[in-house]
Amino acid sequence: MDFTTDKLSLVRKWHPLIEAHVDVKTTGNFTLRMCCIGFTKKRDRQVKRTCYAQSSQTRQIRRKMVEIMVNQASSCDLKEFVAKLIPEVIGKEIEKATSSI
Repeated sequence: MDFTTDKLSLVRKWHPLIEAHVDVKTTGNFTLRMCCIGFTKKRDRQVKRTCYAQSSQTRQIRRKMVEIMVNQASSCDLKEFVAKLIPEVIGKEIEKATSSI
């Protein structure tokens, strides 16, 4: 998959990149290698230019990303999984789960 221009515009200075990779086996015995990219964002009314995350927060976010990707992919076959990718169900679930960290 290629990044569209709206996804490429998310990469900015002072906003760290958090990546997670995992190999998952679906119910149809397909092995998928999934990659997830996340960014930190500023809080409301934040004045400081940077929005760095502590290394422990980064590890928690990455752990949550891997957990959600494994749960979503291992519980369905390839056709259902692709149907989940199109409306970005997995991405929204990851964003919701990691927003409190």
